[in-house]
Amino acid sequence: LGAKGAAPPYQSLWSPPAASVLGSCLQPAPAQTPTPVTIVLTPPSPVVGGGVSLAPQPPPQDLLTCNWYRSATVTDPNSLILIYVQYPNPVQNNGPAHTGRETAGPGCALNIAGLTLSDTGSYTVQIQSSTAATPVRSTVVLQILPKPTVTPNQTLVLENGTFTLTCNSSPSANTVLWLRDGASLVPSERLGLSPDNRTLTVPNVTRGDDAAYQCEVRNPVSTNRSEPSTVMVAYGPNSAQIDPPGPIALTLGLLLNLTCIADSVPAPSYRWVLNGTDSKETGSSLTFNPTTWAQQGTYECWTHNPVTGRTAWASVAVRVTGTGESPGWSNTLQTQGSQVWHQRPSAVLGGAGLQGAGWGDCG
Repeated sequence: LGAKGAAPPYQSLWSPPAASVLGSCLQPAPAQTPTPVTIVLTPPSPVVGGGVSLAPQPPPQDLLTCNWYRSATVTDPNSLILIYVQYPNPVQNNGPAHTGRETAGPGCALNIAGLTLSDTGSYTVQIQSSTAATPVRSTVVLQILPKPTVTPNQTLVLENGTFTLTCNSSPSANTVLWLRDGASLVPSERLGLSPDNRTLTVPNVTRGDDAAYQCEVRNPVSTNRSEPSTVMVAYGPNSAQIDPPGPIALTLGLLLNLTCIADSVPAPSYRWVLNGTDSKETGSSLTFNPTTWAQQGTYECWTHNPVTGRTAWASVAVRVTGTGESPGWSNTLQTQGSQVWHQRPSAVLGGAGLQGAGWGDCG
């Protein structure tokens, strides 16, 4: 195809496009009734930023020229996008409505790249063939939906609570659908939708509602889908445990690693306590090398979820052994159990809360 400006000045395009044919030695074919055409969009649902091809179907036969207009008529010369001349050599002549993103293709197709919302509207093609007495015209409406958004784009909700998401989209979208982790949401008694489907409300939230949500909008000629909105369900901890379980007999001078495990979202905070005294350790694991008998006793792990306000703790008995019986290790400590846990929704780490923690029965 010729580059923009390669053709004669725009005003000269209005001379009959068949003049070059009449001036040749070809004999004009008998005039026929032009075959009606429709314009097919590919893809059928164009989106902002993408491209689209508007192609007459069936493809024109014995094509001489085709004129594309950004209008429902061909009467306004300022709406002319381009003229595609097939004979004797394919050439594209651009009109006033050409934006630099339109090109003509085989079969009189109009290709538009980098679609914007301003490309929405009516498009008309006028096709002149060597076998038709009059040109044939066809019009199509190109309607582009902007990408919808879901607000809020991130939600943290308590288990058994309620969350609401809103799909923000163009009023031209006459269908709104919701998806969870890419799959269509199946209507249920627990899903609340506004009359226009643009607001989704989920009460009595469960952990299974922790997912990425999207809305999809449609109109007769376009479809578009939002970016995911993440919903995180906060819960726990309902219990805690320490690995390895006790009682633990540890030789003086050897390393010991204790890991505190608690099912909680978001991840809980941790604090380790030895014999009722805060150790200032705050990770989920505690590693130490007992070099004195004072490092034996009851190790407690306290976990706290600041979102749910729940607290759980576990304990394990550690006995440090060396040459002979270690001082301070009583039969009472050995028989108090290997590990206990307790849930205290309103417990406060440290201070009186720790002093009130006692041994429990782990069964």
